[in-house]
Amino acid sequence: MMKVISFFSAKGGTGKTTFNMLFASYLKYVQEKQVMVLDLDAPEYSLTCCRDRDIDYLNSNGLPCELDSFYPVEAVRDLSEQSIYDLADTIKGLRAQLDWLVLDFKGSFKQGDPVCTLAEEGVLDMIVMPVEIDPMIIASMKSLSTIFQDAGMDALLFFNRVHGKEKPGIYDAVEEWFTGHGCKVSPHRVKGNIAMKREQSGGTFFRSTVCFPQTAIQKNNPAIIDLFEQICAYEK
Repeated sequence: MMKVISFFSAKGGTGKTTFNMLFASYLKYVQEKQVMVLDLDAPEYSLTCCRDRDIDYLNSNGLPCELDSFYPVEAVRDLSEQSIYDLADTIKGLRAQLDWLVLDFKGSFKQGDPVCTLAEEGVLDMIVMPVEIDPMIIASMKSLSTIFQDAGMDALLFFNRVHGKEKPGIYDAVEEWFTGHGCKVSPHRVKGNIAMKREQSGGTFFRSTVCFPQTAIQKNNPAIIDLFEQICAYEK
């Protein structure tokens, strides 16, 4: 049975698209799952643009580029209210065809946004939200987690861009505060790593839709793989 997931934040620049991309690539190229990505991040469609750049890179460097071997990335261009309701019906019809459907939304959470409509329609199974040590982000993520859980979704928070400059014990204290409010927090804390912001570096793909750099990530940021394995163990 297909699972519908999104790494999501109501604020832009938190890494949601990077994690949607990395997770889809992990599912396809490591776990060998049937996965599809829907890009609803208008007007940037940065995940779709990354796929186009990946294909251009492969072609320009004479590397194998068989489209059937990559997971599909579809940009949803019509984000009108009726079209999103129609999309909800389409997603329900995909349940028997895919293992995972990954949705990349824009960084916004207000009435009429696709993430709100699809949540109301009950087609989202899991929302994973990156948290940084910032009072506004922390408060926002607590509120979103509660909203999603009340709507019947599994909401998981994880600390992203962790570094050693914060006060000792701050992450433990914030995690305790989250759990005290009924929020689920992953034990896997992802380090801040500039390499994850790059799409290609010396022929190595980091943010990529055509491969998953497992060796590089395992060496530099193993919590990403631990987080993904935790999510893959999720049961509806």
